Amino acid sequence: MKIQYFDRGTPQGKKLFANLDLICRKLQIDLPPEYIHDMSRVYAMGVQCKSALVINNEVAFVDRYPSPRDLETIVSDYL
Repeated sequence: MKIQYFDRGTPQGKKLFANLDLICRKLQIDLPPEYIHDMSRVYAMGVQCKSALVINNEVAFVDRYPSPRDLETIVSDYL
């Protein structure tokens, strides 16, 4: 499972990524999530946003900062 989080390094984004990293360890996902600051990569996918979670090359959500519980549910849906 490939998980990428695109964000410019905002405080909310850093917190979300920390939660995402913990969730991936808890769910024993093989590849660690990537924290990508290069927004041009997500723009190339046709998504204009401030932040985006991409799982297996599919946009899971844009410009949201879900709670850890909701984030775990989102990631689990892709397993």
